[in-house]
Amino acid sequence: MFGERCTLCGGKLDSRKVCTECGLNNSKSEKNYKINKSSCDGMPMTHVHEEDTCQSPGESAEQRTYRSVKVPTVKTDRKADSLPGSYRRKESIPKQKSMTAKPDRKQKKAGWAAKITTAFVILSIAGTVIGSLAEEIDINLPVWPEGENVELDPYELLEENGEELPEEGEYAEFELTSGKYIVGVHIPAGKYSASMSYEYDSIQVNDRERAIFLYEYPAKEGVDYLDDLRLFEGALVEITAEESVILETENAQSVQNEENPLTQSYEFEGEIEKIAGVDFEPGVYDIYVDEGYGMVGIGINDDEEAGENLEEDYEEDYEENDYTTENIYVGNGSAKGAAYRNVIIPKGAKLTMKNESYDDEEGFKITLSPSPQIASTDYLQTYRDYY
Repeated sequence: MFGERCTLCGGKLDSRKVCTECGLNNSKSEKNYKINKSSCDGMPMTHVHEEDTCQSPGESAEQRTYRSVKVPTVKTDRKADSLPGSYRRKESIPKQKSMTAKPDRKQKKAGWAAKITTAFVILSIAGTVIGSLAEEIDINLPVWPEGENVELDPYELLEENGEELPEEGEYAEFELTSGKYIVGVHIPAGKYSASMSYEYDSIQVNDRERAIFLYEYPAKEGVDYLDDLRLFEGALVEITAEESVILETENAQSVQNEENPLTQSYEFEGEIEKIAGVDFEPGVYDIYVDEGYGMVGIGINDDEEAGENLEEDYEEDYEENDYTTENIYVGNGSAKGAAYRNVIIPKGAKLTMKNESYDDEEGFKITLSPSPQIASTDYLQTYRDYY
C-alpha cells in the first residue's frame, strides 16, 4: 500500500485505500466500479437526471445531493415555434407575472368599508358640533310642519309686512281669453274673484316683488284662491282657457299704459320661420287662429346687440345666437283656445309655426294683430321685466 497512488488523481491513499485528495475508494474492483465512466455516458448533455445514477467518482454526499435536484424544464410546441411571432400559441411563450401585487376583492371591500366608516364618524361629529353651536348661540333651525298636504299661505309674508291693497276703488269686470296680462297695464290692481267655464281653465299669478305665486283652477284639490286673487301692480297674470275667464273686483285701481303704435296685422300659414324686423314689425301682438291647430314658437335672444344687426346676411350672424323659446299651442281643441293675447316679439325674435292638426287635410293659419295696450315700446326690456 505504501507508495500506491490514486488511480484517478494520483493522490495519496490512506490505510483503507481511499484517496485523501479526491475521496476515490481504490479498493473496489473494476468489475463494480469503472474509473472515469458512469451510467450517464452516451446521454445528451441536456438530459435530466431522473435518479442519482450519475455520481462522479469521488463525489461527496453533499455534492451528490445538490446535483440530484431536478430542474424543471419548459415544454414548447415545435409547431407553434415555427409560426410568425404574432401568431404563436400562448402556451409556447410563458408569461411573466407582474411584480406589483393586485389587491384582492376582500382588501378592496375592507378599504371601502374603512372609508365609509371614517366618513360616517366625521359627519356624526360635524352634526354634534353644529347642534351644539346652534344651542350655544340660540339659533332656531327651520322645522317643516309634519303631516301630508301642508297648505302654505301665499299671502303670509304680505300680511307680516303690512302690505295690503287699497280697500277703496271701482267695480270692474273683465272677460279675458288666454294670454299674459300685466297688472297696472292691461288690468288694474285689485282683489279679484275668478269665474271659469271648465275645470282645468287656470289662472297663474307671478309677483316676484312680493313673493306671491299662484296656480289656481277649479279642479284643484285643497284650498284655492279663486275668490281671493290679490293682484298688485307689476304682477304678471297668465290665463289659460278654452274660451274665456271672467275677473271681478270691487276695488279696481288706475292703470298706466300706452296705445300700441302698430296698426298692421300679419297673416301666416303653414310651417314657416319669420324674423321680427325682417319679415314683420317687432312689437306686442295678439294671436288669432283662423284655421286648424298648431304650435306658435316665439324665440327671443336676450342680447341687445343681437337684434340690432339684421342685414341681408343675418342668417350667418344671428342664427348662431341662443334663443329662449316659448311654444304656444292654439287652435281648435286647444286648452288655450283659438286666441292668445299680449305676445311680446322684440326685434330679431324668431317666429315659427308647426301644424299639429290631426286632420292631414287641415291647414294651420294665424293672424298677428297688434294688442290694444302695451307697457312700453322697449319690447326687450318689457320682456325682461315681466315675462
